[in-house]
Amino acid sequence: MKLPYRILVLDDDANALSGMVEILRDAQYTVTGAATYDAAKGLLAIESYDLLITDVRLRGYNGLNLARQSSSDHPDMGIVIITGYDEPMMEIEAARYHAEFIHKPFHPDVFVKRVAQCLEGLRRQRRWTRKRIDGGFRVVANGQPAAVVDVSYGGLQLEMPKADDVPASFEVEVSGIGLQLRVDTVWARLSRAGDKTICGAALPNDASQASRTWRAIVDRLSA
Repeated sequence: MKLPYRILVLDDDANALSGMVEILRDAQYTVTGAATYDAAKGLLAIESYDLLITDVRLRGYNGLNLARQSSSDHPDMGIVIITGYDEPMMEIEAARYHAEFIHKPFHPDVFVKRVAQCLEGLRRQRRWTRKRIDGGFRVVANGQPAAVVDVSYGGLQLEMPKADDVPASFEVEVSGIGLQLRVDTVWARLSRAGDKTICGAALPNDASQASRTWRAIVDRLSA
């Protein structure tokens, strides 16, 4: 299943926010709306998004501040800045964070096209960013102790006890947080020493809550 892009939209104008959310949902994106700066910050702290769309002027806050922080905390996330004003200096500032700039008012088709172009640029840069985990972290895979040594949004690489056969699909339990993932085996081989099985596994249901939680975990793991 192809993973739908996840977009966070921040605008303190209720009509503008609902309009953008509706336009993007009609374009088949998974969209979350936030009406306040603090709400958007909270969502970014617990969820993983492919794209942040934020207005500049936010009742005492500046959307560029959120763009600046997001570019540091979530370097793989795209950023789109929305403004109804002619602000060339802000455009220059936004460019420092590799953010797209869109002026209001805009036609829905133009808006969707610009968002699609931004996401396509992200897709070319990475679809599944892989992160190597030094030393691994412990999980239970197929009922046995195992270590996750490599992760991406779409799956993981495991070091498992030596086995003659790995099932086509199995459960992985991440200890301590109660997360259970149903994964599909993509490949399996013996380690160089021959004492372990190394397995590459994929998450088959990218729309599930478990997969979203997994993506949030991946974002927080050090490369």
